[in-house]
Amino acid sequence: MAPRILELENRTSATGKLTFFEPSSDFSFQIKRTFWISSVSVGAKRGVHAHKKESQLLICLNGAVQVELEDVEKNTFHFELSSPDKALFLPPLVWSSVCIGKDAILLVLSDQEFCEEDYIRDKADFANLQSNYQKSR
Repeated sequence: MAPRILELENRTSATGKLTFFEPSSDFSFQIKRTFWISSVSVGAKRGVHAHKKESQLLICLNGAVQVELEDVEKNTFHFELSSPDKALFLPPLVWSSVCIGKDAILLVLSDQEFCEEDYIRDKADFANLQSNYQKSR
């Protein structure tokens, strides 16, 4: 499954705008952990790792972030998140690097509880995984 942008539903009224995510038959995602990243220096990188099993939804609640991704098949992706009406689905085995913009707040919804063993933090280890994946095809 490839990374992709999901359009989040919203309702606007005289009292403001409500944006929400509800899993559906088209896209099921059980949330087991939620965290957000804020107060990061402009241009700083976050993420810079991959997960073995964990999938995530990234939502930029304020400001903007640039997301660079590389999957196990060596496909690269670039996304800009600058609206709380969009979520980026990030499947497992995708190396991510997020460049933080001014006053950005990035909300992350995860389908897994925190597990350090799920992280691939060394790019060389991820490159080896890519190489092994290519050989197995």
